[in-house]
Amino acid sequence: MKSDLQEKVISILEKEIPEISQVKDKIKFEPPKEDKFGDFSLNAAFLLAKPLKDKPINIADKIKQILEKESIFEKVEVAGAGFVNLFLSPKFFEPVLKKAITEEMYGEIKDKNKGKVNIEFVSANPTGPLHLGHGRGAVVGNTLANLYSYSGYKVEKEFYINDAGNQIRMLGLSVYARFRQIDESDYPFPEEGYKGEYIKEIAQELYVKERDKILSMLDEDEAIEFMAEYAKNLLLEKIKEDLKLLNVEFDIWFSEKELYQTGKVQEAIEYLQGKGLIYEKDGALWLKTSQFGDDKDRVIKKSDGTYTYFAGDIAYHYDKLKRGYDFAVNIWGADHHGYFPRLKAALLALGAPENWLDVLFIQLVKLFKDGQEMKMSKREGKFITLRDLIEMVGKDPVIYFFLTKDSNTHLNFDIDLALKQSSDNPVFYVQYAYARINSVFREAKERFDIDINSINEADPTLLKEKPEKDLMKLIAIIPEELYKIAEKKQPHKITQITYDLASKFHYYYNNYKFLQKDDENLMRARLYLLRAVQNTLKTLFNIMGITPVERM
Repeated sequence: MKSDLQEKVISILEKEIPEISQVKDKIKFEPPKEDKFGDFSLNAAFLLAKPLKDKPINIADKIKQILEKESIFEKVEVAGAGFVNLFLSPKFFEPVLKKAITEEMYGEIKDKNKGKVNIEFVSANPTGPLHLGHGRGAVVGNTLANLYSYSGYKVEKEFYINDAGNQIRMLGLSVYARFRQIDESDYPFPEEGYKGEYIKEIAQELYVKERDKILSMLDEDEAIEFMAEYAKNLLLEKIKEDLKLLNVEFDIWFSEKELYQTGKVQEAIEYLQGKGLIYEKDGALWLKTSQFGDDKDRVIKKSDGTYTYFAGDIAYHYDKLKRGYDFAVNIWGADHHGYFPRLKAALLALGAPENWLDVLFIQLVKLFKDGQEMKMSKREGKFITLRDLIEMVGKDPVIYFFLTKDSNTHLNFDIDLALKQSSDNPVFYVQYAYARINSVFREAKERFDIDINSINEADPTLLKEKPEKDLMKLIAIIPEELYKIAEKKQPHKITQITYDLASKFHYYYNNYKFLQKDDENLMRARLYLLRAVQNTLKTLFNIMGITPVERM
């Protein structure tokens, strides 16, 4: 709304004050701190003083005379030494309400021509169930992806499967040990093995389904490799199922193992060698990352001929670069903070633009019940999984609570609050707004035989009360706010917007009547406004992945 209105105001003024074109890039068009000073304040008079050779107060008065003729302004005032305060009229909001009602996703930019973006998130090792940190990353990544798509970007969501390296072998060793323990209780379990109950369940499944096949394998390593692959695939399917519970699905599942099998790691190294950025030292290959902002050069191939993890990451991001994304976002656990500078240096070495990749970090989630923290130990295999939490409190509270804070701050998840059926629970509060509007629509049908979908237009000039204007103003700015939080990569701010809209609606609901026989035009205008509020809430819910609840 703000940018459109600013453009309209400048266009109106240019017809009578052509000099405004000289200063229009410097014009500030901001909401005042207090409502009594209007909806927007304009500083154009101060900027025009020099080209017009006149006092700002005189120019402001001229601007006032021009703009107060426009029906979109209820009032125009001059303030201070030359500020112009603009008060929007209900007429201004007529096209806003129409858009909010008629567009399925209100404010969404349909043409996805802003650019192509890759968002990689979760990317959990397929060695166990998803934990709460993975869940928070999934919600943040999915919401950010939806915000980018809403804002006009073509988005591809990607999961990087860490299916190469020692952790997969350790998965195989863990399952193999539990498999052997079914018949040999004293068979040793690896010290660094995965201790969760799920390992025993996989071993039991293999014992029932594949026992003879495994026992016929002459080579123990062959059996371990078979079990590692079986367990990995099984756990990966469970990861996909858990993510679907949060409405999270990926466009691309990229295998780390395939990077090596298809020669992409060697291809990336050869590309960097061709640029003179790799040298040999102590029998190892080093990348000159220190030339690109890293604190030192990094080994990419060890003296024993094996690649480092960093080499695989370089090849993976080289592959992303070649896929033609305008930019990429990775969402990592907080323990990877120190890794970003070296990866960024490698990307610059590969020829990526300076800010081609950004990384959001996900901090820990702590669970609280009855005021006490629920202690967890991943090492001992005793932890509450993402699925456990969803089963405890439901999908919607998990999504909403995970978005209530910036992802780079710790989050305390209060299970008791998430289960509360009251306005203390922010999820209940925002969903109740949607359901309450539905109850008004049902009552309108029962008492007045009004089909809400038949109200395709109304007179917004009848909506004169302050809460009505507050709702219309907020609805008007929400699309622009969503574009802004996408650009700034702040998906948590969508909960603030949603709560604010719900709060303004609840106040309106508690203090005003919508259904009144004595003034049908006002009743229809208020129902029209409620439709706009409801569809705006639904748009916000859809971006987060939350269910619009019809009745509560």
